[in-house]
Amino acid sequence: MENHRPFALSLAGFDPSAGAGILSDIKTFEAHDVQGLGVCTALTYQTADDFIGMNWMSADVVTAQLLPLIEKYPLNALKIGIVENFHLMSNWIGLVKGFFPTCKVVLDPVFRASAGYDFHNETSIKWLDKVLQSVDIITPNYKEMEVLANGGDPLKKAKEISHSTHVLLKGGHNPTEKGNDILIYKGKETLIEGKEIDIFEKHGSGCVLSSSIASNLAHGHSIEKSCRLSKAYIEDFLMSDESKLGQHTFIKNHD
Repeated sequence: MENHRPFALSLAGFDPSAGAGILSDIKTFEAHDVQGLGVCTALTYQTADDFIGMNWMSADVVTAQLLPLIEKYPLNALKIGIVENFHLMSNWIGLVKGFFPTCKVVLDPVFRASAGYDFHNETSIKWLDKVLQSVDIITPNYKEMEVLANGGDPLKKAKEISHSTHVLLKGGHNPTEKGNDILIYKGKETLIEGKEIDIFEKHGSGCVLSSSIASNLAHGHSIEKSCRLSKAYIEDFLMSDESKLGQHTFIKNHD
């Protein structure tokens, strides 16, 4: 039987706990009725509570995983998690875009594990400006935007970046808009309000939100609608149970 579901690919790390990275993204894609594909950029050693270490996949290995997939399957969306450096990321986005120029690209810029492991150095971050020209939306939290601001104002930096791409500044760590996300494009802010609910901290919540956005974009929704739908999805995920590993709920209606 022919598959009529849209395709989305996760370019991300492998988390054995399945709370973050490729496994988490695939679960999110499936919950949104999207056919999920995955390319592993790193093997991590972690649980939902502790990040122990990791090994990067070589650029050749990542490319070897990616090429057969894009030669066979029509990608509607690409979600990117941890990648060793933004120079390589730019090359892989270019490869995907060469096959599928209209493929939507969602970048979840993970700079640092909660245990203190740094994924990028200053030289790598300098390549981000080039990457931003080829992504549709970047989804940093407030702390990640502080890294990009390099001591400056995070919101001001987000507005600066928004002239290259959409920025969803997540509200989880925002001291002034706690729980509310701000979608910014060309300097214009659109508030995406969160519900006044009790939530439970979840490992990999950023991965779930960004892969939910990628899923909604794969279904043809606009950037803003995709962010609003994904806000509702992540809130349900955060309330799903009291553990660090949440439960996904299948989305039946994509209108």
